[in-house]
Amino acid sequence: MSAQAERLAIDIGGTFTDVVFGDGSGAISTLKVPTTPEDITVGILAGLQKVGAAPASLEAFVHGTTIALNALLERKTPEVGLITTSGFRDVLEIMRTNRSNMYDLQQEKPVPLVARQWRREIGARMDYQGRSVVDVDSDEVRAIARDFAAAGIRAVAVCLLHAYANAEHEEVVAAVLREEVPAASISLSADVSRVWREFERTSTTVSNAATKPIVSTYLERLEASLAAQQFAGRVLIMQSNGGVMSAADARRRPVATLMSGPVGGVTGATELARSGEERRSFVTLDIGGTSADVAIIDRGEPVTRSVGHIGAWPVMVPMVDIESIGAGGGSIARVDEFGGLTVGPESAGAHPGPACYGHGGTEATVTDANLVLGRINPSYFLGGELDLDVEAARAAIERSVATPYGMSCEEAAQGIVTVINSNMTRLLWEVMIGRGYDPRDFSLLAFGGAGPLHACELAATLGIREVAVPGEPGVFSAFGILMADARHDYERMLVGAGPGLASSTLEAAFVELEDAGRDQIEAEHAGYGDIGTIRGAELRYVGQDHPLSVELPARGGTGEVLSVAHGRFHDKHERLYGFRRDDTPIELVRIQVSVIGRITRPRLPELGGERGTGSEPKGARPLYLDGRFEECPIYDRGQLSPGGALAGPAVVEEPGSTAYVPPGFRLVMSQDGTMQITCPAPEGEGGEQ
Repeated sequence: MSAQAERLAIDIGGTFTDVVFGDGSGAISTLKVPTTPEDITVGILAGLQKVGAAPASLEAFVHGTTIALNALLERKTPEVGLITTSGFRDVLEIMRTNRSNMYDLQQEKPVPLVARQWRREIGARMDYQGRSVVDVDSDEVRAIARDFAAAGIRAVAVCLLHAYANAEHEEVVAAVLREEVPAASISLSADVSRVWREFERTSTTVSNAATKPIVSTYLERLEASLAAQQFAGRVLIMQSNGGVMSAADARRRPVATLMSGPVGGVTGATELARSGEERRSFVTLDIGGTSADVAIIDRGEPVTRSVGHIGAWPVMVPMVDIESIGAGGGSIARVDEFGGLTVGPESAGAHPGPACYGHGGTEATVTDANLVLGRINPSYFLGGELDLDVEAARAAIERSVATPYGMSCEEAAQGIVTVINSNMTRLLWEVMIGRGYDPRDFSLLAFGGAGPLHACELAATLGIREVAVPGEPGVFSAFGILMADARHDYERMLVGAGPGLASSTLEAAFVELEDAGRDQIEAEHAGYGDIGTIRGAELRYVGQDHPLSVELPARGGTGEVLSVAHGRFHDKHERLYGFRRDDTPIELVRIQVSVIGRITRPRLPELGGERGTGSEPKGARPLYLDGRFEECPIYDRGQLSPGGALAGPAVVEEPGSTAYVPPGFRLVMSQDGTMQITCPAPEGEGGEQ
């Protein structure tokens, strides 16, 4: 892709829409505009115009969206019909036999996205090797299609047994559906997730079918709005795997965009982790107005998973492993019916927003609390574009929290921050310690408008030694979206191939998938001169159920591909489980190929423009510390010089975010513009940090 290409990235949050514009010369412009939930495209167009991008000259409009995710979580999806193999009608209700809470005798299974009356079976059947046992009866399918049409069902999922091995039966069903219901939106499991395990594959296909009409309508409206502004470039949509896809592909497979919004920050964090001489390890903390998102970057590589969960339902598509909770600047604080202080998950959103916004909000929020504590400058929010009302914030906190508890407004505000920090600490604990990671081996990379406000206190609680705040943290997720490569993931099941699989057969299967991926990248994303591939495989000892995934060398790598796969499987099995079985045959279950079209990306240090040459505070204001207000220095990040240092308590301000440096913490500005904040040594540990 040309180094002079102009690209615009948009990240839509619950409160603000973030905009990052790369003008082709290496310069980056950023801003935040209020999200317009009544019509998201209004906020997008406002951001495009305000950042100064000429739509006609843009090569690409890159977009992270949570429209599919929100539709599933809120169950605001159209009626869906399901056609499946005889005997599998109720797989969505049977689910798995494991229970999320094994001691809860009152728990109820979630209601499937497809009502039972619209889950229909047909007698066609494939075996596990893709051989037809019973052919499709077109008249049987036609009768089902007519029932769907009469009921007004226009979204249909087709998930037939062993379609991952042979899609022929599903294609026949789709052809009949198109004849009988031409306007139907059809999702085939062979197109959505060509992987085994019937429950997960059915759930994924149904999720795709449920969101397909919603995403299609949204993207059509967005493309029409951009075309009206003389935009003639390509609309690219962020995927859950950290790459981008064309709008046409997103309309076909919206299930691949479910984590499209939060994954942008992980993409940017990955670039930062790889930017030095050694690959770094981060736990990312993205706090916006509505949610807090956490992910792991392990030595420069984001931790991924092949099966995610949206609510109670599994979605079997490759995705970056991100966990989220309802904890953000707009999270509402209240005293519950038991007298406990609760913060979130409900959010004041963009409208009316926190009480201090002055837009009619009356609920106390985390932003109101930080304002009362002095951590946020009321005259410099969004670089001074929004004057915050301190008295409105105090009134909301006094009414909702302080008066019920009989405490001062400042004590109540401190309590709100303590509770929201506790919620986020639990999330970080589960993602790190709960999965076997030692927090001392990671830096906490904080971004989002509110991330740097809370990061230091969270790091101290978890024993993390360092907090890193990247340039322009308020729009860092949008910057990650701007830098995302085009990516398509392919997979093929090889169940039944057994230990006798020939290495040449395996190599041929990899090459076939890679060639298909290259063709798709070149067709949809013309201009990517550098197209790379990543190979992976899932293997298991004969007799095992669940396989292990290993990464394999690219085409032309050293060693025979099958012997390399076996060696890496043995090593990983021993590392995870403490033993290996060299005398037991290994079978390969699935191969995976990621094809990546790489862009020419701007360098991270250029984000945010020129850096300052000083380290002196621009002023001071009272911060509420240990039960009293104390005058503390306030710094302008744009004026901090590389190598400059400061000690807490202090606040560092910039237009899109604010960093709070508590007492005992020390901040140093690195050469690449990242703020490195070291935590004080835990009690009992002396020495330098």
